[in-house]
Amino acid sequence: MEDITICWIGETPTDSWGQLAAFTKDGSIVGQATYKRWEQKPELTYLSGFFVDNEYRKHGIASDMMHKIFERLGRNRPYMVNLSGNLDRLFMETIAAEEDAPKLFEMLDDRSYKPMN
Repeated sequence: MEDITICWIGETPTDSWGQLAAFTKDGSIVGQATYKRWEQKPELTYLSGFFVDNEYRKHGIASDMMHKIFERLGRNRPYMVNLSGNLDRLFMETIAAEEDAPKLFEMLDDRSYKPMN
């Protein structure tokens, strides 16, 4: 990746909330992601707000951000995703198919969810 730094922003990340951003060398934000404990089902961690600038989508930034969250929180917990922003199904299916991927669920329009792996 060409001079992209991914780091935690805002408040110090906890087990229930954290936010990441990807920055270029000049300080421009080209990606962001948030996780939080899902209020309706606290054993699930909700991944949201994943966005990578279209110019940088083929650089692995979204994957690196996802893995940074997994490293922070662990792979032994279930995660919920809402396919929004420019995070697409193919990306999430690729992450879910990885050998060491945690259990991933997709949130549906009616707020129910289904396993992705």
